[in-house]
Amino acid sequence: EEMIKTIPEMGGDAEATRVSGYKVIQEIAKAVPNYISGSADLHGSTRNYIDEGGNFGAGFDKSYSGKNLYFGIREHSMGAILNGIAYHGIFKASGSTFLVFVDYFRPTIRVASLAELNRVSYILTHDSIGVGEDGPTHQPVETVSGLRVIPNLDVFRPADAEETVAAYVSSVTRKEGPTALILSRQNLDQNTDMPASERREGSLKGAYVAKKESGDLDLIIIATGSEVQHALAAAKDMPGARVVSMPCMEMYERQSDDYKESVLPSTCTKRIAMEAGVSAPWYKYASKVVGVDRFGFSAPGDIVMAELGMTAENLSAEIATMN
Repeated sequence: EEMIKTIPEMGGDAEATRVSGYKVIQEIAKAVPNYISGSADLHGSTRNYIDEGGNFGAGFDKSYSGKNLYFGIREHSMGAILNGIAYHGIFKASGSTFLVFVDYFRPTIRVASLAELNRVSYILTHDSIGVGEDGPTHQPVETVSGLRVIPNLDVFRPADAEETVAAYVSSVTRKEGPTALILSRQNLDQNTDMPASERREGSLKGAYVAKKESGDLDLIIIATGSEVQHALAAAKDMPGARVVSMPCMEMYERQSDDYKESVLPSTCTKRIAMEAGVSAPWYKYASKVVGVDRFGFSAPGDIVMAELGMTAENLSAEIATMN
């Protein structure tokens, strides 16, 4: 809690959570002197370079006091090196790549989770079909859910900058195991109707009420990441609709029964979930899911999102079909 209070509020302008992450990691590096980070040759895209941290290694502009590691296009090696750093016990370390490449080092993530390596985290950007023109080879649809099934791994998919703050803080303060940070390429709206402190606090519990119903509770819309903005837009003119942002299922499941009931009351069974990925995991919480159970296609990200139903308008249409 003390760390999260030292990080300035992020503002109200729309921005990608990978950009928010770049701002947050600078603050994390100041607050945690033994925090280091690296990338599998994608610093310019994943945005996890620690400014003024120096580059680790020998030759060129590198030194062994540097905080930025260059792993090369070697994701599995990156994961193994991160585990070694975590086992050693002095440094907290993170490594980055595009989310779709995470399967290249999935075995090392499994080892970190099994061994409860709490000093390691993964910064995984370009998190959905919103990647756009690179096409289905680079548009993860099953990947986030594939990480969620690994025991003891926290998978954080923040919806805006303040949730990103909470995700990063959790990744360096969690004591039971590793954390995967799932960040967007495209800009996302900020939920400025809710104070930054409340969004941060709610995110640290895995899920929270991002918009409370103004009338009798009739519907709960659950969303995560880039789809929370659509949930909020769809619920705007629905007095009986509650929006729940769920950036981290695993963290939500660790909360008390009373807290979970306060967020998702059992008395309201009319629930719909939305995520730009496979729908299966969400049926634990909702009776209807707006997801993406197919591969994407090559086009600008907003077009791919719209064609595959990731819009407030489509969500509203799906809600209209519910009893």
